Amino acid sequence: MMANQDRTIITNDYDPDKLAYDVFLSFRGEDTRYSFTGFLYDALFRKGVRVFMDDEELKGGDRIAQSLVNAIQQSRISIVVFSENYATSRWCLDELVEIVECMELKKRLLVWPIFYKVAPSDVRHQRKSYAEAMAAHEERFGNGSVKVHKWRSALSQVANLKGWSYQTGYEYEFIHEIVKRVTTKLQHEQVNLGEHLIGHQSHIEELRSLLDIESQRTVCMLGIYGTGGIGKTALAKALYNTIFHKFECSIFLEGVRERSNSYMGLVNLQEAIISKLYEGENIKLENVDDGITKLKDTLKHKRVLLVLDDVDSKDQIRNLAGERNWFGSGSRIIITTRDKHVLNIDKVEKKFEIKRLHDHEALQLFCLKAFKMNHPLPEYKNVSNHVVHYAKGLPLALKVLGSHFANKSIRECECALKQFKRIQQRNIHDILKVSYDCLEDATKCVFLDIACFFEGASLQYVENVLEKCDLFPSYNIGRLVDKSLLAIENDCLIMHDLIQDMGIEIVRQEAPSKLGKRSRLCFYEDVLRVLREDSGSSNIEGIMLDPPKEENVIWSGTAFQKMNNIRILIVRNTHFIPEPSYLPNSLRLLEWDRYPSKSLPSNFHPKNIVDLSLPCSQLNLKMEKSFQLTMTGCSIH
Repeated sequence: MMANQDRTIITNDYDPDKLAYDVFLSFRGEDTRYSFTGFLYDALFRKGVRVFMDDEELKGGDRIAQSLVNAIQQSRISIVVFSENYATSRWCLDELVEIVECMELKKRLLVWPIFYKVAPSDVRHQRKSYAEAMAAHEERFGNGSVKVHKWRSALSQVANLKGWSYQTGYEYEFIHEIVKRVTTKLQHEQVNLGEHLIGHQSHIEELRSLLDIESQRTVCMLGIYGTGGIGKTALAKALYNTIFHKFECSIFLEGVRERSNSYMGLVNLQEAIISKLYEGENIKLENVDDGITKLKDTLKHKRVLLVLDDVDSKDQIRNLAGERNWFGSGSRIIITTRDKHVLNIDKVEKKFEIKRLHDHEALQLFCLKAFKMNHPLPEYKNVSNHVVHYAKGLPLALKVLGSHFANKSIRECECALKQFKRIQQRNIHDILKVSYDCLEDATKCVFLDIACFFEGASLQYVENVLEKCDLFPSYNIGRLVDKSLLAIENDCLIMHDLIQDMGIEIVRQEAPSKLGKRSRLCFYEDVLRVLREDSGSSNIEGIMLDPPKEENVIWSGTAFQKMNNIRILIVRNTHFIPEPSYLPNSLRLLEWDRYPSKSLPSNFHPKNIVDLSLPCSQLNLKMEKSFQLTMTGCSIH
């Protein structure tokens, strides 16, 4: 092995996202270069995985090249292909020792063995061809050679790790499974942070200290709490990205509060955790108790990092994180919440409160959004200080207001300040609404549709629906992103829950005491009341009925007749008696899970519908020819 002074040292600033390679392949060239390992390299490369594969067929000298050492140290995963003659190569064995050292260095390198036409036990205990190879090395270097001892130890250590064994069968199927695991692992490592994280670095250092990351003897649960919009999720993501590589499995479960309120919500969240633990396998659970049993069985064998983001009840913690003895030694569980009382359970022994930004931090964040610099221009200094005062150190408000002031003249800014003086004693919704009030009508409509129906949906899907509503979604969604009222992550529309709440409140204020006069209905109790009382109107543009448990709807069957301007109708987890006898032709989107009739109403011929989704329904798909013609260009499923 190389002397210490010749080696590249990995510093404490290790950043998995900046590594040179995703995968380092260690293999015996004469065994598999032009067969299995070559095919594996090609399959990984085609998936966009950055792979290091040594192209030199002949190696010389007494030690591996520095370039190989650097490649190992700058890789996220090492895949070791143990073949019949692997151990005959002292360069392969030197690579393996280096791989083990990097694996043991704070678990910075994941190592996955492949036993290619050899038995794992033969590698582990150095039998058969491995026994012959090691005997030859001992003859050359001497019986008590430190070098040979390191080689033997490295073979045993790596052969004891979980990996794959191939003896016979289709190699392409075997390679497909390896590529699937690699891509799953790489795709779900870091989480998206967004931009302009101000004041978080000192918090991260304090949280790392509280978590005692380096200790592997105990399990620790930490609660992060603070008011809505204060930056809990952003801080948890930043912390997660700095420590996830130290764990066997890392899971960031975002939006627990909202997701658990939907039908089978907690079960779906349990499935998401278990699926990640099983490297992306599709897991289905019967109920919450089934999930608890499987979580206990799976978690206890791994050192896990689990983040439960935006929790609002102790039941969510109990059903998703249970007790500390659910988890393998060294695991860390982080919980974010607006409600400190949720953390008042024995298992959450450490708590951290996020405070509002200091004035200088708040000014910096506002200026980054408004002026693309971390300080105001002299003529904007007074305006900036006033806005920072109104935002009261709340990062979400500072981002929204900063976007609102972007590209405005000093006169326009001063006019906006007069408006703020009227609302400074009111709540955060009123401050956020300043940006909404300045939008064009079509942009407001898109904003309210997303807030009520499409938060979390794919960008392309929403654009297709809203395009048919003549709302120019590409432009208007871009406007909302520019105003910091919306974000796009992984091609999905993401809206902060405070901004979403503000949108829903705007709709409520349209008719505070008359549900049927509002433009959108997205709370299931409101929808059920309007349908049962037949109190709808032409004001209604969209309805989403999605109760957390199955509801029976006893109604007239004709309640939609009064809603002749409705564009969006989403119905889930309900049983209607009688079946609907009328559906509006104004619909652009109709999603009705378990539609209760074998046919659509005879007078239903929507000309502009984009998506007709009737899963698990009794509907006879052999629809009338005239209806089929009407649906040209529509996605039917």
